[in-house]
Amino acid sequence: MPERMPPLVSVIMSVLNGRAYLEQALDCILGQTFADLEFIVVDDGSTDDTWERLSARAERDRRLRLIRNPANLGLTRSLNLGLAQAQGELIARQDVDDLSLPERLASQVAFLKTRPEVALLGTAAHRIDREGRALPGVGRHPCGDRAIRLKMLMQNAFFHASAMARRAILREHGLAYDPAMTYAQDYDLWSRVMEHGLAANLYEPLIKFRVHGGQLSTTAGEAQQECGDRVAFDNFRRAGLDGQFSAEEIRLLRRTGLPPEALPPAERLTQFRALRRLFSLLDRRLAGHDPEWERVKREFTLQVRKYLVQTPPGPEASRVRWVMINEDRLGAARDILIWLGRGVVNRLPGRPAA
Repeated sequence: MPERMPPLVSVIMSVLNGRAYLEQALDCILGQTFADLEFIVVDDGSTDDTWERLSARAERDRRLRLIRNPANLGLTRSLNLGLAQAQGELIARQDVDDLSLPERLASQVAFLKTRPEVALLGTAAHRIDREGRALPGVGRHPCGDRAIRLKMLMQNAFFHASAMARRAILREHGLAYDPAMTYAQDYDLWSRVMEHGLAANLYEPLIKFRVHGGQLSTTAGEAQQECGDRVAFDNFRRAGLDGQFSAEEIRLLRRTGLPPEALPPAERLTQFRALRRLFSLLDRRLAGHDPEWERVKREFTLQVRKYLVQTPPGPEASRVRWVMINEDRLGAARDILIWLGRGVVNRLPGRPAA
């Protein structure tokens, strides 16, 4: 029997007790319009019937390759086991609770074939709830390399389950998930991949990102934030900005999306001022107008200015509110109106809260 040629794409997924969404995850990859793939699934010590389900499916589809951890090793180490076994030219990620649309891999492969300078490619995302029902809006990150790099200073600019990277770059530079990163391992790896090539996101939403209370982002809390802080510190250093901002300022810049009451008033003011100073420094570096970068700035600034309409009680909070208004009255007025408008819309019948 002739030896099978290596596939073009290796899709990697780790699963722990994932029976609730496992069949859907398997279907969405094995049912892709692009078929030249292998699907490497690492069972990270499941105690339910995940392994039995995987084994039965692998008997019906040879593209499914299985790895079984004898005990729970954690997401980072499990993904590295999958990376070590991958044979494809392109490495794609899939999470068990997210879904890839049928044309996802075909669209990404077509893009990367015409753009050899791009090392890392993601997509936009539809949002769904625990039961798979559509949530309003589309999750988007910047599409162009410059705006992606600027956003990566503070936050991951890729949906992990949409990412596709060139295996040659990982292999040539010895890149893998950092075992020391319990959380934010994707943010860290993509930041290091981008030292060796350009990055992009497709505008089309080609995955469905599930929003539910069991995700790390809602259960890990500050531990996940601290791992992300480590990546941000490195990204500021790579950009030559580490001497311009203290570790505390970078920590606060990463927390622009926290609700107003999550930070003391003094920290919120430090965050606001650091954000304005960062944007001023970066604007001076840019040659020409970048609409995507302007949208990123608006996204971060609007999150910080939510404080102006949801100020926690107390004299210190009120003082900080007035300082933030007086330091940029025009911008403050505009963003207050935006948040008040959203509040009205969210109170309309049948509208979910923003």
